[in-house]
Amino acid sequence: MTRDPERLTRRTALAGCAAALGSIALAACGEPVNETALSKSLGSQLTHDLERASTRARTTIERRPRPQVAAPPPNAQTPITVATFPSAQMGASLFGQLLNSLTTARERSKHRYAYQEASLDFGKAATTFSLSSAVDAVVAASPDLILYLQIDQDDLIANNKLLELDPFLASDSSVDPDSFWPNLLDVARHDGTQYGLPAAASPNILLFNRTLAEELQLNPPESDRISFNADVFLETVNHFHVVDPSDGGIGSLGMLSTFSPEPNSSGDYAATPSPIGFLLSAVGDLRGPRHDFEPLTTEAAIETARFLRAWVHDHHFAITDTRSLRPYWQQRRIGLYETYLAFTRPDIFLSYGALDVYPFPNMGTGESPALAHALLGVLADAKNPELAYDAMRYLAMGLNANAVLPATRLTSSGIAARVPQLPPEGVGLVTDQMSNAVYPTVNRREIGVITNGIVGDIIFGTSPPEQGMRDLADRLRELDST
Repeated sequence: MTRDPERLTRRTALAGCAAALGSIALAACGEPVNETALSKSLGSQLTHDLERASTRARTTIERRPRPQVAAPPPNAQTPITVATFPSAQMGASLFGQLLNSLTTARERSKHRYAYQEASLDFGKAATTFSLSSAVDAVVAASPDLILYLQIDQDDLIANNKLLELDPFLASDSSVDPDSFWPNLLDVARHDGTQYGLPAAASPNILLFNRTLAEELQLNPPESDRISFNADVFLETVNHFHVVDPSDGGIGSLGMLSTFSPEPNSSGDYAATPSPIGFLLSAVGDLRGPRHDFEPLTTEAAIETARFLRAWVHDHHFAITDTRSLRPYWQQRRIGLYETYLAFTRPDIFLSYGALDVYPFPNMGTGESPALAHALLGVLADAKNPELAYDAMRYLAMGLNANAVLPATRLTSSGIAARVPQLPPEGVGLVTDQMSNAVYPTVNRREIGVITNGIVGDIIFGTSPPEQGMRDLADRLRELDST
């Protein structure tokens, strides 16, 4: 019997998914963002697919349980193709996650299924990329399942790429909604219909440089989700921030932060930390109960835009030129570093020094911004939808088993076992954040519009925060109605 390849550690399993989030996640992790051109085979379909994706999908299929079919016998090795972002572009960590998850899925299914990958082309441009076009480009591989990102779900649904899962779930007693972290299952739901199953998630967390704090005689604030608010956060960053001395050498960065004053070749701005995280913390659901983006015009959202403009122009906390972050990183001169558990390299706690875990600042709601990193769906063109769903169940098990923080709840001891570098208080903080998590309900294009509006129009443009946020909401409503 052949042996499966040696598994990579689960602690590095999901790091590669950061690239698929473009500048939102990669910049937050302090990783360089490489330009990736869309394949020419996709270009002719982009405009058509994106226009369809801007229309909200409606549920028309009656939700009756689908007929159950006999699963393949053990060792049948029934071929199942999974469409996913390519490991060559996502990095070794994503390759490791897929390798481990596919291996686990084969084992859990008793080798009923033989999983293989169909690599999707990937373009990071927030306002032009269509995952549906990428799926169309691999039609020759006849994919059955897709591993996708939350921000691409609207595009997939609007272009009829995903099957509704409710008929399958109605007959599947193994899926317990209460086993997921609060609000996480809703991430894969659209207009009341379940289209995917989340496999992994993570709260936005801050790593606090305790060694630098001691050097600067900074008394660390309480790492409490509620009390660590905008004022405390700003004061902490200010204490950490030391201007480079005029006679040479470097000072320190209060927080790893970069804002681009000019758009890239795709017309998109970049910002670290992302405005989306601050807005989620300030108002929660950005769409609002009427899906009209009204929360973005509230005083809490306007104050957040004002906060970010002051962050760049009044406090000068962000690097806005070509100055390199490398010296600050190499000499451990960064006070706060935003990341996600899925994207945190396990050695950072050892190589960077004494790091504590802090929540994302409370900008008003007390909820914790979080991301769903991987969702699984059955493609509408699956050869045998019933068998595809059965195979997806095992793949979900594999992804949950190898994720840094799986979609299903973990106890504090479970989190500590998967991320042993976290201090005990950090484990408790992560549990608290995931229990009070708020996930973005906006899609890839809308995130691009929000980032461009805040960074391009309000921070580096001439729009006052009040008018800029109203204009932003109007643009999103127009986009949503086309």
